[in-house]
Amino acid sequence: MVVPLNVLVYSGPGVSPNSQTFLMRTLRQFLSHRYAIIPVDQTMLRTQPWETKAALFVMPGGRDVPYTVELNGEINRRIRQWVENGGRYLGLCAGGYYGSGRCEFEPGTPLEIVGSRELAFFKGSCVGTAYPGYDYKSETGARAAEVTVDQDAFNVPQKLWRSDPARIRIYYNGGGFFVPDESEDNVTVLVRYAPDVTSPHDRSQKVANASAAISCKVGRGVAVLTGLHPEYAWSFLAPSSFVEPHNRQTVALLRSHDAYRRRLLGAMLCHMKIDVDPDSMDDDVDSGNQLRIPVRTPTFIVPARAAGVAAIATTMYSLNSAATVKGNDSIAGVSDAILQDTIQDIHIINADTANGERRVPYEYQSTVLQPAEILPLSASANNDSANARSSKDEPREDAILVICTPESLPNTKETPRFDMNLALKYMQEAKAHTIGSWLMYSEVTGSTQTFLEKNIRLQNLLPNGTVNVAAVQVSGRGRGRNVWISPVGCLQFTMLLRHPNLKQAPVVMLQYLFSLAAMEAIKCQPGYEGLPLRLKWPNDVYALYDSSSSSDTSGASSDEAGEPGYVKIGGLLVGSSYRDNEFTLLFGFGISVANPLPTTSVNKLIREHNLRNGTALAPMTMEKTLALVTSKFEELYRQFLAHGFEPLLKLYYRSWLHTDQIVTLADKGFEKARVIGLCPNEGLLQVRSLLNPKVVYSLQPDGNSFDMMQGLITTKTN
Repeated sequence: MVVPLNVLVYSGPGVSPNSQTFLMRTLRQFLSHRYAIIPVDQTMLRTQPWETKAALFVMPGGRDVPYTVELNGEINRRIRQWVENGGRYLGLCAGGYYGSGRCEFEPGTPLEIVGSRELAFFKGSCVGTAYPGYDYKSETGARAAEVTVDQDAFNVPQKLWRSDPARIRIYYNGGGFFVPDESEDNVTVLVRYAPDVTSPHDRSQKVANASAAISCKVGRGVAVLTGLHPEYAWSFLAPSSFVEPHNRQTVALLRSHDAYRRRLLGAMLCHMKIDVDPDSMDDDVDSGNQLRIPVRTPTFIVPARAAGVAAIATTMYSLNSAATVKGNDSIAGVSDAILQDTIQDIHIINADTANGERRVPYEYQSTVLQPAEILPLSASANNDSANARSSKDEPREDAILVICTPESLPNTKETPRFDMNLALKYMQEAKAHTIGSWLMYSEVTGSTQTFLEKNIRLQNLLPNGTVNVAAVQVSGRGRGRNVWISPVGCLQFTMLLRHPNLKQAPVVMLQYLFSLAAMEAIKCQPGYEGLPLRLKWPNDVYALYDSSSSSDTSGASSDEAGEPGYVKIGGLLVGSSYRDNEFTLLFGFGISVANPLPTTSVNKLIREHNLRNGTALAPMTMEKTLALVTSKFEELYRQFLAHGFEPLLKLYYRSWLHTDQIVTLADKGFEKARVIGLCPNEGLLQVRSLLNPKVVYSLQPDGNSFDMMQGLITTKTN
């Protein structure tokens, strides 16, 4: 069973930079608690097996014609087939034109675009613009369109709407209205424009009851098409919109109706059986906090397993000595200096117990760690040829690193999601020395991996085995273009390992060693051996998931619901560099310990095990899991250094999902082969041809970001 957790946002030619930027921000607000929001272009849609893990495909605003140039033919056929098989398509503005059977845009004008479209979720025509004055390069044709929402037409609980009025204002800029074909069926009108819509064929003719958003049943799937922009918050508009009188009135109307907009978008997603974060639809219209991006917090660092007072003192001295730029001395009780690193200015302070319960005063923290400012792009970025703001213009980010001793650690009022004192206790009880030598922790960070990978000076100063843990990552990274979903309750950390270049211990095998250690760390505890945890090649942790016993609201299609199967609950990303005959490796790992979403968790498996077997196994804590994983890795790593991976193959095979699995060889005319094992020196998957059993192929993933067991390619033949 595959639980679809990817929301794919088209990002190829034709997409307006503004539309994509704002759409990604909004979707992350509404859906990132459960889904990975992933931009995809025409190449990825053509070459990668995206269908099995996609929950929703979103076509943003922009220009419809480039969509047809890039997607007509095979890609459109796959999108259409995927929706017919239970997928969901959301078309916004140009995406609404594109999802219709015919596009009629500004006929008889220099902007005219008229023609049939292949997806044709709606058999009729999308006709526009609904209002005159559209300009690709400005907001002059934009307005806060008055629309009437048919709340009863949505397949959502009535309580979602709170007490919202039927008539609301939504951002509009160039969208169309939907005119049904005579044979049209399975279409529901969700939203209608006000009676002020005019026909682009004859602007003197009013169009009564014009459809602004529709829902189309397509086989077992659904497509929602709209000429509106419900993803646009009032604060997204270009600065000029706050100055020009017409646009200033538009902004005021949109702001006063923003909660209604958010509930309309939430209803569209829920109507398609997409699980929406309820907090995204709250009534905080005037807060200006539409994105709810968590504010980053300080990173605390403490010796956890480091042996020797001299070694600890040396590390502390090195960190302090590297900070050579005078910091902020305006806050009483704080003396900091700045380590100017590759991507960040790291303010280094030493934990001060004189500050009472807090090691970092609120005033200092809020001064240094300013929340990320969400700026709109220029108005001209509404057309696809405009340049987005360059990353070179972005200011350097600040970070705070607090050096602690075991006696000066923050308490759980300052780090409520992770008890550093308890973590130290568990790590010292587990018999390890190098791995977990120093512990770093942040309540909220960008990415534990990026913080160590991109800040090279800091990385070089940290001792071997340092682990960097965070409760929340706002930019968690996965393999390829994947985004690692990191809800609270997911143990996520990056481990620094300096590995010698040894022939008997090839570096490529360390990813297998780590994932094996992570799973074994849990299952080797007395009583926990029966937990249904397995390994998926090359380095993911999977768990048995039964949706019939869960509170899943993801809208899985009926043929998936109730079928137990293995789903991903942990993953690994490894970054590496090489110098002076030594590899520097960063293992970015995440595993769902206590969070039930997006699929299941270790603690849910424990609860289900207890119910089935009448046992009383205790749930795992983040602190204990970290200690167990790092300790087990060190145990297996010492064996690996001495004897390589081959002695560990039996243990690895006992836990993996691929025994006798049949795979397809993409570069061998889609020949079928059976999995027989793993190459202990190169990590390649070994399979035996079903056509010619004497032939054994060694395979590697083809680099796709969606399913590492699809589209395998041959690298050599034995």
